[in-house]
Amino acid sequence: MRTLEVFNARAFRLALAFALAIALATTASFGFIYWQVYTTAFQRAGAILVDEAAKSEGESEAELKRALQLRLTRDLRQLDFAALFDSKGAFVFGNVPRMPPVPIDGRAHVVQERLSPDSTSIREPAIFVARRLAEGGVLVLGRSLWDVYGLQETLLRALAIALLPTVLAILAIGAFFARRASLQFDRIQHAIVRIMEGELDLRLPVSTGDGEVDKVARAVNLMLDEIARLLAQLKNAGDNIAHDLRTPLAVARARIERALDNEAGVDELRNAMEAALAQIEKVSIAVSAILRISAVENGARKTQFREFDLGEVCAQVCDFYEPLAESKGVTMVIDVASPVPLRGDPDLMREALSNLVDNAIKFTPAGGAVRTEARMADGRPFIRVSDTGPGVPPQERERIFDRFYRGERSSKSPGHGLGLSIAETIASLHGFKLAVEDNNPGARFELR
Repeated sequence: MRTLEVFNARAFRLALAFALAIALATTASFGFIYWQVYTTAFQRAGAILVDEAAKSEGESEAELKRALQLRLTRDLRQLDFAALFDSKGAFVFGNVPRMPPVPIDGRAHVVQERLSPDSTSIREPAIFVARRLAEGGVLVLGRSLWDVYGLQETLLRALAIALLPTVLAILAIGAFFARRASLQFDRIQHAIVRIMEGELDLRLPVSTGDGEVDKVARAVNLMLDEIARLLAQLKNAGDNIAHDLRTPLAVARARIERALDNEAGVDELRNAMEAALAQIEKVSIAVSAILRISAVENGARKTQFREFDLGEVCAQVCDFYEPLAESKGVTMVIDVASPVPLRGDPDLMREALSNLVDNAIKFTPAGGAVRTEARMADGRPFIRVSDTGPGVPPQERERIFDRFYRGERSSKSPGHGLGLSIAETIASLHGFKLAVEDNNPGARFELR
């Protein structure tokens, strides 16, 4: 992977922005500490000097000389500079050779540069307090700010030393994760290209983590699984269509050709054409069923959804099929609670239930029973259609909803194997799951 791609990656740009934010926050924090150190040291030193100067009020010049000489030799931590000047500003005593440039108001003032008493070439910052004495002279007290400035320089050095490695570390971490994410995207892109080239069994790579990219990759893999299932179903449907439609068309063609070859009369030609039309009708019914499934799967009728009573629809279907059941000697049992509210298309649900009930009657022998139930279960609609026929073998229960699939027990009965597929498609459109279970004896179809 090229280095430029890493630096252009979103993860690296986020790391860069995070590093900038950290740098600004750290600088602001150090700036606040820097200012607090300066302000606190200045206020503390100024308060001490103001207090010392205030204590000198009322003392004579001789007493001040003795006190200042003692303080300069024993109390260097609080007092670095002290001097007495007469009323004309002439130097009298102390270690400040001349009056510093501060007002004589008894308050603390900072002098950024001052000549030290022992050398004319050394300058140092200090804080001074000048106070007028009762005899007319001026008392000057001062303290060096070297310690304060030194602490500030230490803070600045600490900021410079800590900030650069922190920013570099954040950028290095960002580059690492950017490269890692980019490599993952490269693998995903490579897998997508291979899938587009025809390797439909391939899936997107997913790590053991639970990141956003992994979640998307898992969702895409599920989508690919569903697409593969639909493609397999489409292939099987195509094969089944070719097989089921080829037979009636071949029969129709053979009948017509035989009648033409034999130079049959009008009656024989009519019979041949009627038989051919019957076969073509079977083809037409199969094609219509396929188109019906496609229309339902596309959800074209969702715009017609409305609230209706599913129990009433079940009762109507049972009433319609009751004469057919009686003609076969099958007992119809209906257990429908009302209301069973559902939002959907009542005509589609009537079609789905009709397929289930029709299949149940078709495979139930004389003397058997078909039971239809509809009620609310756990606050949701529930439907069950059960019979006492031969049932569905366990190995066929996963395939009976496939299009054109016909089990061994139904291969000799009329139909195209599309009824249950239509029923499942309609059930799925309405949010139901259609499943088949053993009824002991017979089969039990449930919509939950």
